[in-house]
Amino acid sequence: MNPISNFQFPISKRGFTLIELLVVVAIIGLLLSVIMVALGNARLKSRDARRLSDMQQVKSGMDIYYSLGSGYVDAASWTTAQSSGSTLSCSGTEVLKVPQDPLNIGNPAFVYTYTPGGNTTTGCGGTVYSNFKVQFQTEGPTSLGPPTTYYLSPAGITTTPPF
Repeated sequence: MNPISNFQFPISKRGFTLIELLVVVAIIGLLLSVIMVALGNARLKSRDARRLSDMQQVKSGMDIYYSLGSGYVDAASWTTAQSSGSTLSCSGTEVLKVPQDPLNIGNPAFVYTYTPGGNTTTGCGGTVYSNFKVQFQTEGPTSLGPPTTYYLSPAGITTTPPF
């Protein structure tokens, strides 16, 4: 009889088997994927909430600008303030720090696009307008409705362009 063929390794109960480790790794992977999906939805809702907050801030700032200058800001001043992160001023009074969309970086679909309209007059040391619109896009459903393009104007937020 060959002594090597009768040799048996002692069975140790101190570690985990490969199957047990793979099952644990699979469960952890499944949990992480569920968490990542939930975080993605939370980020989307957070960005949309910020957009709506930004539009409320813009509406208030534009109302103040109108009361100080008898009109709304011109497009060049808005664009300069938006791109430089500076504040719109009227006759030396700082009125509104122009916000940027949360996804503005590298995504041209998500930009706050300002367009003045209506009649022009002189105010705030330059030309002011009787109307304006700010176009913005939402990513998901909000209190306004489904994800789509919206327009802020002196009348409020709508899905149809005011002019």
